[in-house]
Amino acid sequence: MSHAVSKEGDVDGPQKIPGEPKKTLEEFNLEMLAQLTAAVRPARYVPNLAALQWVLDRLNSASPPTELDMEWFSIGCPQATTLATALKSNTSLRTLKLRYNEIRDEGASALAEVLECHPALETLTLGNNIIGNPGAARLATGAAASRTLRSLDLRYNAMGPGLPAPFTSLTSLTSLDLRANRLECLPAALGRLTNLQELVVERNHRLAPRSLTDATNTKDLLALLRRGDESAGTSAGT
Repeated sequence: MSHAVSKEGDVDGPQKIPGEPKKTLEEFNLEMLAQLTAAVRPARYVPNLAALQWVLDRLNSASPPTELDMEWFSIGCPQATTLATALKSNTSLRTLKLRYNEIRDEGASALAEVLECHPALETLTLGNNIIGNPGAARLATGAAASRTLRSLDLRYNAMGPGLPAPFTSLTSLTSLDLRANRLECLPAALGRLTNLQELVVERNHRLAPRSLTDATNTKDLLALLRRGDESAGTSAGT
């Protein structure tokens, strides 16, 4: 990227190179953040095993918690699997916060098994991890089987370009956060999830049509998706 420099040495800012795709400032910032994250991840990934053991002890105590905040524990798939094993015998937890960790598809699949059998879990936040479509599909399948889960947060992960089909079965959810993934399209059947009070899809920069990210509220977003679903049904019937 070329820059214009004044006599005083000040940089005037990026100059457009002929043929180069036009990017927004936010897209430049996201690219820089991704490069920085890739550079520092090996040094940052040191699981907080002492904190994890403290959590396991709490789960096995006479008064187990109803909420666990495990953000920034730097736990990866092995630790997520260990946690999932402990949670399968737990009956008290209602909220589990696991943002800003190193959980990938394998760890997400282990947590999905918890969703299928846990009798009380209502909220699961897994934003800012490294979960792709395989792990997300397992989570959605587990969430669909859950009798209690109402809120699923998967912001800032690696889903895309399409949203896994099991997400269209989440009829009991009231909140689903999919912002800032790599989604380029959403299944029209997602519009049938009329129990959703919050559906967030912003900052999926290649998501089409643009009207999906421009929708100002969940009600309008679901209506847009339903219209696409109805159009597809009409086309199929002709």
